[in-house]
Amino acid sequence: MNTLHFAYAVEVERCGSITQAAENLYMAQPNLSKAIKELEDTLGFAIFSRTSRGVFPTPRGREFLVYARAVLAQVRKMEALKENHDDTVQRFSLIMPHSGYVSACFSLLIDSLDKDRAMDIRIKEAGPLQAINEVADGQFQLAVISWAASQEEIFVDYLREKGLMWQPVREYDALLLTSCNHPLAAHETIAPEELASYSEIVYGDTSLPYQPPRREETDTTHLVVFDRLTQLELLSHVQDAYTWASPEAESILQRYDLVQRSCPESGLHFHDVLIYSTAYTLSQLDCRFIDLLDRVKTRLGGQPSQ
Repeated sequence: MNTLHFAYAVEVERCGSITQAAENLYMAQPNLSKAIKELEDTLGFAIFSRTSRGVFPTPRGREFLVYARAVLAQVRKMEALKENHDDTVQRFSLIMPHSGYVSACFSLLIDSLDKDRAMDIRIKEAGPLQAINEVADGQFQLAVISWAASQEEIFVDYLREKGLMWQPVREYDALLLTSCNHPLAAHETIAPEELASYSEIVYGDTSLPYQPPRREETDTTHLVVFDRLTQLELLSHVQDAYTWASPEAESILQRYDLVQRSCPESGLHFHDVLIYSTAYTLSQLDCRFIDLLDRVKTRLGGQPSQ
């Protein structure tokens, strides 16, 4: 079997679309379809079900993709032996959620490094599904992801399927983040019904495992963003907008002229977890970052994870 075909299948699963996967792989869609069919013929079973909503792994396909990702991860490790032979290089890679405290921990970690030694540092902001897939594929070593408490079973099953470890970082009730000049900013607590006439800023990367991508929102009261900086800038300038967020540092609130308010009736309870491959051994820098997460989250408040 050709491991290149394994990579093709993993990309198709990630995209949920052969057309999009072909575009990402810089190849013609018919050629990718042919390669996937040849792989399925070799295996003797279908990896994907083709539907009008996209392509989705079959039960046996899911099992195959777990092994395919593991093989590709081992190949990448072998290829990296040459690149990573220098142990003096300080290496760290992280995918982080749209969360201020995780960003603060990353900054503290970088500030603690030896400036006289070479560094290989990579960081990316992404939603939970993309983060899980890229850690499973070996593109990043660590990720902090966030999910609603009601979604925990879905994500835990997906992490197990992807061969990933996870450990709790933080639990919290989402707070409302608004401009200091928002009409509701003077309220200490806000009821959900009070938000009906205001614009909500939402992230556009909140897809769940095993489900097709959601259709684009048509409600004009939603502003869809894909990164935290855009979210903060919009909140600062669009003074009737709000968003749901984890507790923010006072320095961020002051920098963007924002306030945080509780909404006890929202029912929005979130879990943040750290994920990494079961085959990965945490480095000293990884452990230092985890220690920083613990210290920073304590200062910000919220509930410790159980």
